Amino acid sequence: MSWFYEEHGSRKGPLSEDGMRALISTGSIEHSTLCWTEAFGAEWHPAGSCAFWPPQPEGVPPALPPSRVSNRWAWLSILGPFVSSMIVNVLAWFSNIPDRQSSIIAVLLSFAIIFTSMLTDRRALIAAGFRPGSAFWILIPPLYFWRRIQFVGKGMLLFFLSLLVFLFQFVPSFSESWHIMHNPNGLSSYVSKHYDL
Repeated sequence: MSWFYEEHGSRKGPLSEDGMRALISTGSIEHSTLCWTEAFGAEWHPAGSCAFWPPQPEGVPPALPPSRVSNRWAWLSILGPFVSSMIVNVLAWFSNIPDRQSSIIAVLLSFAIIFTSMLTDRRALIAAGFRPGSAFWILIPPLYFWRRIQFVGKGMLLFFLSLLVFLFQFVPSFSESWHIMHNPNGLSSYVSKHYDL
C-alpha cells in the first residue's frame, strides 16, 4: 500500500508504511499531518488515525486537548521584552545608569526572558503530550510559534505578535551589525562614534 503525506502545502510520497514510520520517528510526520492512501478515496486523514501510526503505549495517556494547553509562557516570551525594558528604564532613572549601559542591560534581559520562557513553554507542551521537535526552533521565535500552531492548533495572535517583536527588536540589531561589517573603518570607527571615545 502506498502512502502520501502533506508537507507545507505539497504532496510527498509515495512511501511504504515502514517509510511513514521512519518519518514519524524523525519528527517529519506528526499526529496532525495529513496523509492519504487509495483506500481513503478523496479524503485526507490525520496521521494519528492511520494504520502506520504507532499505537499508544499502555498506561501512557494521549496528548491533552489543545484547549487545555496553557499559553502563559508563550505570552511571557512576547511581553517580556517590553516589561524588562520598563524595569531597566525605571532602575536606570533612579540609579543614574548611563543610557548605553541601560540599553545593553535591557537587551540582555529581554533575550533571557524570551528564550527562558520559550524553553519553559516547550517543556509544558512536552508535559501535555505534544512533540514540539528540536529546541533549536526557539532561536527564531516566529518559526517556533508557527510550529506551535501546527500541533496545538491555536495561537495565531501569538505568531503575529512574535513576528512584530522579532522585526522591531532583533532585525535592527542584525542590520546594525551588517553596517559595521561593511564599514571601511570597521568596528573601531563604530565604537568611537557611538561611545564617545
